[in-house]
Amino acid sequence: MITVRARLSFAIVIVIVIAAALALAGLVVAGTFRPSHVAAASAYVPGRPVPTQTGAAGIPVLVYHEMDNRCAAAAPVCNAPDPESVSKAQFTSQMNYLRAQGYHTVTLAQYLNWLADPAAVLPRKPILLTVDNGIGNFLEGAQPILARDGYTMTAFVVTGFADGASGICKPPQRIAGRPVNVQPGCGRDNYGWDLTWKQLRGLSPRVYSFALEAGASGHFPQTYSRTCPYFYPCRVPGETTRAYQARVTSEISSGLAELAARLPGRVNTHAWVVPYSALGYRPCHGPYCTPQPSTGPRGWLPRYAAARFSAVFVEDAFRNGVQHERFRFDVSGPLTEAAFQARLQALITASSFAR
Repeated sequence: MITVRARLSFAIVIVIVIAAALALAGLVVAGTFRPSHVAAASAYVPGRPVPTQTGAAGIPVLVYHEMDNRCAAAAPVCNAPDPESVSKAQFTSQMNYLRAQGYHTVTLAQYLNWLADPAAVLPRKPILLTVDNGIGNFLEGAQPILARDGYTMTAFVVTGFADGASGICKPPQRIAGRPVNVQPGCGRDNYGWDLTWKQLRGLSPRVYSFALEAGASGHFPQTYSRTCPYFYPCRVPGETTRAYQARVTSEISSGLAELAARLPGRVNTHAWVVPYSALGYRPCHGPYCTPQPSTGPRGWLPRYAAARFSAVFVEDAFRNGVQHERFRFDVSGPLTEAAFQARLQALITASSFAR
């Protein structure tokens, strides 16, 4: 038989438990917990079905480059001399935020299918994660973080970087009657950042798929012009229009062929990342706008890229949806977590990733 005192004690305990639960819920609602704590409750569970949707208005696209390059892995903000590097803690926090917000990654194939079909079935709150260049510190450092949440990422590869890391160096070529070193510093200036072809093949297929950023020469700044140093939009002095177009199309075609041959079964050939975002259209002004030096035939490169690829990724928000061009949010090291979240939300609100 329970006494009155025991009943009162039991009631007090119940009240305390309920109060604690309400306080805990208040902390979560108020955002007192850090994103990592929130994300832990929604971590990826193998075999759990992913909720789907149709008719997505937009898919955010993020791009990364390097990790822990001259900043501590535990740094919440990577204020390194190279702004393209994030820290491991920074990247982890960003992925925790995406997971806590309910985002699900899509593959490049799913993204391209959505561009072709507005009613394509997609995971709820889809997002496309990408990384450029083929730099090992990011690809290897991010892999376990992505795998933890079942996230996928498309790695856009520069075949010239992977060649150089693998000891495959191309000799200078004669273009427009002059010698041009199409793969500057190969071997000698490779600092061990880039993964070899063997290392790229060793990355988890559950996390990474591949596409083209540049072929053997397309990402190396060239020396034939001080004002227009880029391979794709810049003509070699004395080069005819026909010779220029043949050089660019050959470089892209050979890059696609090498990528598919060295990473069989894991390459999507229907998208291209434009190195330095330099397509050669008129210079623009304002945020998310990249200077456009060009001496090639006016308008030819954007038209060629649109005819060749279903998606041409650039860093110019005002070009999203123009001639198959697609805007990507370049996540830089100096971004705080709050700035990352605010900027991503602002871009989504502004329809910067719309079809």
